[in-house]
Amino acid sequence: MGNVLGTIEYLTTYNKTFTPNREEDFVECNVGVPCRVVTGNKAVQSLIYDYDRFKKEEFKFAAVMVPEELTEGVCPSALSNGKFHEKHKGFLMEVISKAYGEIPASTARSVLSNVSQWGRGPMDDFESKLMAVMADALLPAIYGESTPFDTKEIERYISGATSKPKSRILQVLTSWRSLDEAQSAKESIVGKIKTSERYQQLMDLAKSHGLGEKEATMQLLISISLNGVVGSGTNLVSAFACLDTLSAQDKGELREEALAAMRKHGGLTREALQEMPKVESFVLEALRFSPSPGTASNVLATRPSTIQYTAGNGDNKEAEIKEGELVFLLTYWALRDPAVFDKPGEFVWRRFLGPEGEARRENHLIFNGRFVDAPAVTNHMCAGKNVALSVFKGIFAILVTFFGWELQEAPFWTGTKVVRLGRPDNEVKIKSFSLQHPEDLKEIFPSYFDDITRDS
Repeated sequence: MGNVLGTIEYLTTYNKTFTPNREEDFVECNVGVPCRVVTGNKAVQSLIYDYDRFKKEEFKFAAVMVPEELTEGVCPSALSNGKFHEKHKGFLMEVISKAYGEIPASTARSVLSNVSQWGRGPMDDFESKLMAVMADALLPAIYGESTPFDTKEIERYISGATSKPKSRILQVLTSWRSLDEAQSAKESIVGKIKTSERYQQLMDLAKSHGLGEKEATMQLLISISLNGVVGSGTNLVSAFACLDTLSAQDKGELREEALAAMRKHGGLTREALQEMPKVESFVLEALRFSPSPGTASNVLATRPSTIQYTAGNGDNKEAEIKEGELVFLLTYWALRDPAVFDKPGEFVWRRFLGPEGEARRENHLIFNGRFVDAPAVTNHMCAGKNVALSVFKGIFAILVTFFGWELQEAPFWTGTKVVRLGRPDNEVKIKSFSLQHPEDLKEIFPSYFDDITRDS
């Protein structure tokens, strides 16, 4: 298959392009460039940290390229290798570590202040509203509260930065859109970063890691905007849609746990979040069931090698990889591998509870690694893994505890919609949204009660 047809098939059938037969985990394919696609859970795990034989494909996300003019030549940390990666990843890890303590309070403030402006009627732009919740939870903890960021600007920048097909022929045929809009958004966001109250602190921290101002600013722009706001915001929409598939009894069970934890600790705190294993299991299952494309990974073979693995049918097999060959680790199907997950096509929110659930986390490939692994400069596990999990848990704890809603239509997934980035095929729109438990809200978050009940 040629590069153009490969790109078109990938963009029109998406994950269904790679539906595995579970007898062969290494399949030759084309996603705009020839590659080897790996879909088995254990096979993906055997490659995802193998830096001796594989390296990241720089400036590349699956079938698209990141235009260097939108990054000023600074490669996103998640796509870099070697000493460059260690230096930039170390900086990001320390930035996020310093913000971690503020995340629960920032998350509660974001959810409740945004909800107070939503009203009770239909919301066709609900996905954008959830993206704003994610941005307002993360960005103040990084840059301080004084700088108002525009979520739509961030989305425009990331859309431009991830919209260029690898195939040169297809770039011409599709006349992919001008970068002017993304460039304008980039300049505006960078301006806000540089005038934020913590900018000088961030630059001092960057200097201690050997980074210059441009390197650090661009790494913040790319990583926090892409992985933090847009990537996590996309996962948030998917998880919200999954939440709507639960029965009233299951939602009640999640509500009781979250309410008890917040009541015990006087709000949304780190201690309260630690006492929400059911909420955490729900979030982990949502990330397994509907992962965003960021969970896929491109790597290049640094030398010829033989990969040994166990296929889904239990056979021990080998795959010969050539030097320079592109290998596409597709975790969408790795997370649906029946060898490690029972009923993989079903949403089972209790899947990660108890001792058996703990064991299953070793096979949960999310945040660009195994969930059980900690971020380090020597791996590509997302630097913000713990922050993202805390934000997800906090948002759902508050929503399911105090509010109720009805969607305009039930969500559904076919696995064919690349433009939906892992979200359900149909856009999530709200028919009605309301405060369901006012007395509990008044008890735990009294300062938001009047604003949220003003128009009730």
